[in-house]
Amino acid sequence: MIKLLFVTTLGVCFCVATIAGEVEEVGRLAPKYSAETEVRQWDGTRVDMVTDEYAIEVDWPRKWAEAIGQSLYYAEVTGKKPGIILLVKDMDSERRYVYRCQTVCAKHSIKLFVEMVD
Repeated sequence: MIKLLFVTTLGVCFCVATIAGEVEEVGRLAPKYSAETEVRQWDGTRVDMVTDEYAIEVDWPRKWAEAIGQSLYYAEVTGKKPGIILLVKDMDSERRYVYRCQTVCAKHSIKLFVEMVD
């Protein structure tokens, strides 16, 4: 499903198409990881998934760099280990993002999970 968002910046309105589904995927995956979802922190941020061991950021492969920063921050504020779940729709076209994320995660001890989605 595609959502259209209208964003106004400096008096100019932009129409941005976004793929809906991250929230639904978090809800679907939470039982598999025995995780609590959308866990609010003292500063107003919300961790997508929290397990006994990990604070997990869930995102699309093209947003791999943002996911790394968020996972590290969430680990810091929760006192848990950082984790990322990348939601991959097409491994052939998204492999480069998964590889980039995997490379940085290995260097910084971030647990990376890859979930294939429709």
